[in-house]
Amino acid sequence: MSILRPIACLPFLLLPLAGLHAQTLQLSPSGGAQAIALALEACMADAQWEPEPSLACARETESQWALEVERLDARLDKVLGREARLALEASTAAWQSTRDADLALVEAYHDQLVMAQLGDPALIPLSRQLHRNAVLEERAGFLQRLLEGLETSRHPPPERHAPEGAVDQMAN
Repeated sequence: MSILRPIACLPFLLLPLAGLHAQTLQLSPSGGAQAIALALEACMADAQWEPEPSLACARETESQWALEVERLDARLDKVLGREARLALEASTAAWQSTRDADLALVEAYHDQLVMAQLGDPALIPLSRQLHRNAVLEERAGFLQRLLEGLETSRHPPPERHAPEGAVDQMAN
C-alpha cells in the first residue's frame, strides 16, 4: 500500500494479520475499493502525513470500508442463486466472528506495543487504525473478486486469433 510508505520504517505497521444464477452486475472499472484507498492516500497527503490529521483520515476510512463491505454483500445477495445466497449468509456470519477476533488482536497487539514502549507513541494510534481498516478492506476485496468472477463467467473474454500472416509463416 502506498499510504504506508512514509511510515514503513516502523516494523510494527507491517505485521500481517492472521483470512450459479447471475444477473448483469454493472461493475465499475475503478471500483469502490480503489476509490476508498485513493481518497485515504489523498487525505493523508493533504494532512502532510502528520499523525493526528492522518488518524482522522484513517478513522473516516474505516466507516467507508464498512459501508463498502455492506454494499458488496448486498450486491452479491441480489445476483446469487438460493444455494449461493445461503452460503453467503454463512460466510458473512463466520467473517463477522473472524472480524471481531482480528480487531481484538489489533487492539491487544497495539496495547502491547504501548506497554513495551515500542515504536513511536504518536504513530501507534494511526497504525492501530490502519490495521483495523485492513480487516475490512480484505473482506471488501474478497467480495469484489466474487462479483468480478460472476461478471467474467457471464462474459468470457474474446478468443485470441493469430494475425493472418502468422498462420502462413508457421506453415513454412
